[in-house]
Amino acid sequence: MQSRPEYGSDVIVDLLDELGIEFVACNPGATFRGIHDSLVNYREGVPEIIECTHEEISVAIAHGYAKAAGRPMAAAVHDVVGLQHASMAVYNAWCDRAPVLVLGGTGPVDAARRRPWIDWIHTANVQATQVRDYTRWDDQPASIEAVPESLVRAYQLATGAPPGPVYVCFDSDVQEERLADGFAYRPPGDYAAPGPVAPDPAAVERIARWLLEAEAPVIAVETVDRSQAALDALVEVAEQVGAAVLEPSRDYGRPSLGFPSAHPLNATGLAAQLPEVDVVVSLEVRDLAALHGFRPRPDATIAVVGTAQFGAKAWAADLQRLQHCRLSLPASSAATALAMRAAVRALVEREPELAVAARDRAKRLAELTGAARERWAAFAAAQDGPGPVHPAWLARELLRATAGTDPVIANGSAYGYLHRLWDLRTVDSYLGSSGGAGLGYGIGAAIGAGLAHRDTGRLVVDIQSDGDFMMTPGALWTAAHHQVPMLVVMDNNRAFNNSVMHADRIARDRGRDPSRAGVGTAIDEPAIDFAAMARSMGVTAFGPCRTAAELPELLDAAVAAVVEQRVPVLVDVLTWVPEPD
Repeated sequence: MQSRPEYGSDVIVDLLDELGIEFVACNPGATFRGIHDSLVNYREGVPEIIECTHEEISVAIAHGYAKAAGRPMAAAVHDVVGLQHASMAVYNAWCDRAPVLVLGGTGPVDAARRRPWIDWIHTANVQATQVRDYTRWDDQPASIEAVPESLVRAYQLATGAPPGPVYVCFDSDVQEERLADGFAYRPPGDYAAPGPVAPDPAAVERIARWLLEAEAPVIAVETVDRSQAALDALVEVAEQVGAAVLEPSRDYGRPSLGFPSAHPLNATGLAAQLPEVDVVVSLEVRDLAALHGFRPRPDATIAVVGTAQFGAKAWAADLQRLQHCRLSLPASSAATALAMRAAVRALVEREPELAVAARDRAKRLAELTGAARERWAAFAAAQDGPGPVHPAWLARELLRATAGTDPVIANGSAYGYLHRLWDLRTVDSYLGSSGGAGLGYGIGAAIGAGLAHRDTGRLVVDIQSDGDFMMTPGALWTAAHHQVPMLVVMDNNRAFNNSVMHADRIARDRGRDPSRAGVGTAIDEPAIDFAAMARSMGVTAFGPCRTAAELPELLDAAVAAVVEQRVPVLVDVLTWVPEPD
């Protein structure tokens, strides 16, 4: 490894290392050949290159890594066309508020230096325009002297409130320019990282009183900023005030864990059975309508806490519905949860009688949620019949097979049965869905989580739908090439199932034949042999599993292979889709 940088790209790679970037995922491209060379020949693998077969995979890997590791990873994408490939994954990261550092390259901005044809069609003015509407910030530094500040600012904005992807594009001339004698820059450590957005103490005290004086309070939470301290604080708040806690549970999965899934006060999926809610505290929930069955009283007191407005863009409607409320608090969810705990403690100490009604509420809620979990467990245990595997059985057997491995669910929820049956307690145990509902996310995100846990010994699990997988199947090669330890469980219903349900619904609404819902939506005839596909790319594979009876043995073998060999393993499970509940 060289001791001193010689070229602009050497400086870029030094800065990435100083910012704590461990990996750069990329499909190779000529416009960042300088950076590529510096990664290989100047720093000799620091940061480490993760080679990918498609730019959408590169960004999805960085997305999953960010959620698993709690810090950004870089993805390098080749000029105009690579950025176009990556754009769906960038949008997912934007909607999911995941800090991803996307690096780009461009042909010479100086037209006099362009080669015929290729440099012209692969140079844009301005290249970042493609993703500007769904990134926190973008830049294209025009000199190597401008690069350090650009990368540090990009990192700070990616990790600030709200977090999100950023894009920094480097002219090939900037990358390949020789450094002037005496070139130096202020190190990234000299720039203090921005802290969380703290809530107004007086507003938090009002919220604490509203919760304790309520008859039927609800805390709605979409994220605690992936902070375990904040999750623990929120648990104490809910217990002290006797509030039901609800998380969004969407058709396309769920956000990262905001409250322990099996906690007696977690009433997610049971909102319709709650008493009339008179106080709602919403922590970064972008649309309360996403809380299945939730209908607060028309005169309910609502407090909305979040930072979404700080990152608002006009192009995408990801802010969702504007929520009427009595209090709007622009603050980070994690900081607010910690402040709420202190405020509730102080108020209960001053007025202990407020806690009496809260204890009664908590007891009634525990009876409601406990009965529901008993029903869910009994239902799952009964799904052992012939034919394709029910998602409830899949979630049940996966829980049994992964016991003792401290699993990390990187993607998938088995139609919600994972949260109904598992006891997910920590923010890093369930990483959530894609955010933007863009297909092609799951397998890449799971690889990113696998990289984050490559040396921790934890078992990374991807409950992988077949339609999503077929958008980015080349990711399996990346998993094998880099020996990323992870378990991919194919939820293989042989269909783009969301479209099947839409086709069925619209046919019924129009009085037409719903039996034809599979036309143009099924992934069958021929059926895809995912196990054979995995083996062809060097991934150990089992299956297909066709019945519930076959599943335990296959899962046990697959889990053992990942745990003992620390390699990627795939299990192809044929599933069927339950009716929406």
